[in-house]
Amino acid sequence: MVEATRAFGRAGFDGVTLQEIADACGISRQGLLHHFRSKEDLLMALLRQRDETDQELFQRVLRESGSPFQAIVAVVRANAAAPGITAMFTQLAAEAIRPEHPAHDFFHEVYTRIHQDLRVTLTDMQQRGTLVASIDTDQLASGLIALRDGLALQLFLRSETQSADEMTGTLETMFNLLVTQSSKRA
Repeated sequence: MVEATRAFGRAGFDGVTLQEIADACGISRQGLLHHFRSKEDLLMALLRQRDETDQELFQRVLRESGSPFQAIVAVVRANAAAPGITAMFTQLAAEAIRPEHPAHDFFHEVYTRIHQDLRVTLTDMQQRGTLVASIDTDQLASGLIALRDGLALQLFLRSETQSADEMTGTLETMFNLLVTQSSKRA
């Protein structure tokens, strides 16, 4: 799985063959196909594994802290510590905008679920008085997802000047502005 993650992260779905992945794993193509019926199955197993890990971490931190902001930062921090997985996810999410891409439906479902979960959590925060009441939670949820994804992309494109700590620091700064403003108005 590590080698497949690295290969998909480096070359995308269309840029790597099962043979290349098998070679990197030190097994035959047939050996790889024994575990996964196709390159698409391997891809989906990797994506589901990453999504489940992120979802579990997000929910745990959300339960412990009550803050979706802290939960997002925790997921981003964990992903920054595993750049191969994050590179794969970022690369494949961009490719999957094409409806014919094998991961298109997966990414559509994941982003829809994340957006809905964030919107519900943000609305709950508004009702508890911990988030500015005038903020449109639907727009904020979209903005938070875009901020997270944009910072992840910058981490790869500006790796010589952008560190994982700076990325999570930027997220924390943005989140603190929202929480601080709501505390002042409450």
